[in-house]
Amino acid sequence: MRSVKGSALVLGGLALVIAFAVQFLPAKKTAASDHIDSPIVAQDRGADLADLYAFLDPNDNSRVVLIMSTQGFIVSGEHFGMGIFDPHIRYRFEIENTGDAKPDKFLDVTYSPGVGRLTSQTATIALPNGHTFTAPTTIVTQNYSPNPPVITTDPATGARFFAGVMDDPFFLDDTGANRFVASSLMHPGHPDKSLLGMRRGRDTYAGFNTMITAVSVPASMLRGKGNVIGINAVTQRRQTEMHGEKNEILGSGGIQTIDRDGNPLINNGLIPAARKDEYNASETEDDAEGKFRADIIKDLRNFGTDDAHIAMILKLAVTNGDILRLDLGVPNRGAGGGANPDGGFGKMGGRRLRDDVVDLTFTVINNGVPLTDYVNANEKPFRDVFPFVADPTQPFPPGHEDDDHTRQ
Repeated sequence: MRSVKGSALVLGGLALVIAFAVQFLPAKKTAASDHIDSPIVAQDRGADLADLYAFLDPNDNSRVVLIMSTQGFIVSGEHFGMGIFDPHIRYRFEIENTGDAKPDKFLDVTYSPGVGRLTSQTATIALPNGHTFTAPTTIVTQNYSPNPPVITTDPATGARFFAGVMDDPFFLDDTGANRFVASSLMHPGHPDKSLLGMRRGRDTYAGFNTMITAVSVPASMLRGKGNVIGINAVTQRRQTEMHGEKNEILGSGGIQTIDRDGNPLINNGLIPAARKDEYNASETEDDAEGKFRADIIKDLRNFGTDDAHIAMILKLAVTNGDILRLDLGVPNRGAGGGANPDGGFGKMGGRRLRDDVVDLTFTVINNGVPLTDYVNANEKPFRDVFPFVADPTQPFPPGHEDDDHTRQ
């Protein structure tokens, strides 16, 4: 029983900081890696959120694409055993569209039991307008080429859905970042900034796959009175779970959140270890009430962040909750889910797959002085159409002489 992520660099970094700061003006409101961010999710892989992405479809800006990645670090040789969505989890997108910290709508996905290998799972998608439809997941394979993604379009609403094992779209030198964060705790106010870029572009997530839940819906289904919406991803279980006579899991009691993901580096970088599980189980309204405000301020001071940039972070993740903001009026264009410089993260355009949110976030924490991990793009190019994520890394054929792409 259990209870329930040179000069050109300088100029680019400064431009990002200016754009990032614009998000915190009173008229505006504004995610990143969340892999294994607390003790509970380290032991509960199915519920472990990796990342949240939310952006306008670059092929049709009247649609919003929501992507939740879970259960990171799946190696290709373990597709059969690990490529299964947990049927006892509710995978939820919380939608906030009134400008406060309280979710107003929900988009929920649940999955039927699965065994991997040669069978798919059935997803049940409950849309914010009360309509429900079902869709199959894409069958995982150990072949040298992956199965093409299975896209389901609901005829009643036009909503599109994809779920399956795909390449992890996040890019970061996680080792360098973790060492940098650790140095801020060991030497408060004087972290070793060289640790972040010391490994010069080693993408920890290269070669690893993750479970992708992706939905594309008309923006009108999420919109409130204004153009700005907020998106938060959560994974939830019944408060009590126990094994039945046939070893099936029986849930009872209320629903409890196991993991949540809104803005970059909040739990991983700014919440003390002893409170990480508590943070994940809390609600965005708790953020706005200041439940973790003192912890965030303390850890920002450990990084040497000044008052002005602390205020920026608090505006982002505390004042109206730790929620990713997307202005439906900000255009999104370009390949791979969108790449126009006047859109995406830092420009009130949500978070796109290609947005280098890590450099931007660390630069703000570093008081506007550019700070980079030198990992500037995903190892694989993204698709130009839904679900936009790249194909998973597959087992290599006999005689393949290259390495497995991992960059530990």
